[in-house]
Amino acid sequence: MTRNELIEGLNNVLNQQEQLSTVIFAVLKETLIVKKLNIHNDEINHIQNMFIASISDKIINVEEQTIIKVSEADNRANTVFEYDLDLPEGLNFYESALNDQTENFSFQNDDLGDIDSLIIKIGTEEHQIKLFKKLSSVEVFGRGGFSLWPSNNRLERFNDKVLRLTPNFNSVLVDNTYVFLDLKLLERSYGFHEVIVREATTSLQLVEALGILDSTQGIIDLLGKTSFARKVVKIRYSPVIVRNIPNAQIIAFTKTHPALLNKMRYSDDGEQIILHTKIAKELFIKMLDDAYLTSELTAQHYESTAKDVVEDEEVEEVVNA
Repeated sequence: MTRNELIEGLNNVLNQQEQLSTVIFAVLKETLIVKKLNIHNDEINHIQNMFIASISDKIINVEEQTIIKVSEADNRANTVFEYDLDLPEGLNFYESALNDQTENFSFQNDDLGDIDSLIIKIGTEEHQIKLFKKLSSVEVFGRGGFSLWPSNNRLERFNDKVLRLTPNFNSVLVDNTYVFLDLKLLERSYGFHEVIVREATTSLQLVEALGILDSTQGIIDLLGKTSFARKVVKIRYSPVIVRNIPNAQIIAFTKTHPALLNKMRYSDDGEQIILHTKIAKELFIKMLDDAYLTSELTAQHYESTAKDVVEDEEVEEVVNA
């Protein structure tokens, strides 16, 4: 999905204006069962307007915002993320059909304190989007501690819980594509780690096929850290692998580039790299991401994980503009 496709998909829904309706569903903790919240129509209108404004503020009206696939994600700022992997098991509820047959949230049988997150469904029968919103600890009052409220000029204990809605949301489902505003929530919950480790293991098979390492076990041992595992997933798109750079050229690069010099060991015949330290393993993955760059103008060396390829035709367009 491109940035323009994302904006177009959102506007196709939001531009229906008075035809729009909004329904809010609660996802319960532990069971992850989805239930429909019964909210007064007048309040629904306010809630709908709040989230429409939030979508505009966080995506549509953000200048120079980019969209990048989760499997290719880097550390660039002002970015949203297209989810292109298997949906984590803990987010399967996001795919569920939400309609009038969905069970209602019952104050007799359910508790506001048991709500983990919300799904806000905005649209018409033809065009819809679904926002996912993880509730923070301050969005359900009375979930813990001791609450007081004013009564007859004094404070009395308040025993009920209160759901407070804020305009923040974590992701949007538009045109069958999940777009996340950031990856922090994913990285620490909902089974995302298991998905990333599985994908990283698949990517490592490409490295094993090169035969450039004496062993990939050291890298496998570090996959327990989600942020590192995501970097390993990216190597499936490695320009070093895609362009079939010879092993001898790769090894020579590790022996000459300032960031890699003396950081790795080699087999006796010099044909394989031995990643003997944690730093060596991290540097090797960075190298496969082609993160070590040299300016043709100044010959200065740089490290950059966030980069865009400039093709020859793009350069010609700039020159001829």
